[in-house]
Amino acid sequence: SEARYPPIFEEAPRCSESTLEAVLAAGPEALLTGGPLLLRNATAGWAANAWDDAAIAAAVGETLVEMMAMPTTTHPTLDAAADALVEPARCSVYVADFLKLTGEAAEAVPFEAYLAQLNLLRLPPLLRGVCLSTALPPSSLSIANLWVGGALMKNGLHFDLYDNLLYQLRGTKRALLFPPADAKHLYYGAATIRRHGFDLAAGGVTNETTFDKVRHNVAKLNVFADDVASTHPAVARASPSLCEVRRGDALFLPRGWHHAVISTSRGARRNLAVNLWYAASASGQGQGLSALADMFQQEGCGAGAEGGAGGGGKEEL
Repeated sequence: SEARYPPIFEEAPRCSESTLEAVLAAGPEALLTGGPLLLRNATAGWAANAWDDAAIAAAVGETLVEMMAMPTTTHPTLDAAADALVEPARCSVYVADFLKLTGEAAEAVPFEAYLAQLNLLRLPPLLRGVCLSTALPPSSLSIANLWVGGALMKNGLHFDLYDNLLYQLRGTKRALLFPPADAKHLYYGAATIRRHGFDLAAGGVTNETTFDKVRHNVAKLNVFADDVASTHPAVARASPSLCEVRRGDALFLPRGWHHAVISTSRGARRNLAVNLWYAASASGQGQGLSALADMFQQEGCGAGAEGGAGGGGKEEL
C-alpha cells in the first residue's frame, strides 16, 4: 500500500497514547518532558469538525494562497545527479479554485497539489472554529497553521524548532518519528534545495528545477523507498516509532524530533489538519499570539480550552 512505510519502519513500535483529559490533569511540564504523545478525542467541541470543502469555500474561498504542486505524491524528492532535494513548485491560487482542483469531482491533473502552513490569522472565519487548548502554555503559542491535502501526500523526514500540537480533522496521518539523538543515523547535512517550476499552460509542474536555498533540517534520504535500508544502512541503528493520527486525534511532537508523514484520505479525497507551534521548551517566549486568543473558538470547547468549557453545540462555519 502507498500509505505504508518500508518494513524496517513498519515494524517499529507504536507511539504512546493518552487522552487530552489526562494531559490536562498532569500539566504542561509533564507533556513537555515526556516525548511524543498521541492524544485521542482531542477536538471534542471544535466547530472545525464540521468543515468540508463547501464550508471552507464559503468562508475563505476568495482568499489568495500559495499552492504547492509536484509531479509525485512524495516531497521532497532526491536528485542524485545534482546532489539536491527537490521541493514542490509554488503557485498562487484562490482557495475555492484549489478545492475544485483537488476535490471529489475534480478531473485528473498531471500533478499533485496541497496547501501547506496556511496562516490561520489570515483566515479568521476558520480560526473561529479552532479551540485553543491549555495543554501547553498559551503564552508560548507562536504559529497556527492549516494544512489541506487530497487523497495521498508524503512529506519527507525533517525536524522543526517548535513544540507541535497537530490536530487531525479529516483523513489520517501516519507519522514516522525519531528522537533528536538519531540525527547521526539519518543523513542530515547542508541540503541544497531545488524547486520545480509551474506553468499551467504547459500542463502544470515543469521538470526544470532552480536553486532555492540550503536547509539543515531536512534529511537527505527517502524514508518511503523500499530499499532505504540498503541505500542508507545507518537507519538500521536508529530508534523509530510510528503514530497513526486519526480524525479527532492530536499528536504532540516535541521540538527537534525528526518526522516524516503520510497523509491519506478515504472516499472524500480530503485531508485536513491544524497545527499549533509553540516555543514552550525553547529559550524565550512565543510571539504573543495568545494575545489574540479571542480570535479562536470561544463557545462549546472542551475542558482545558482557553475559550472555556461550554455546553453549546458545534458552531457552523
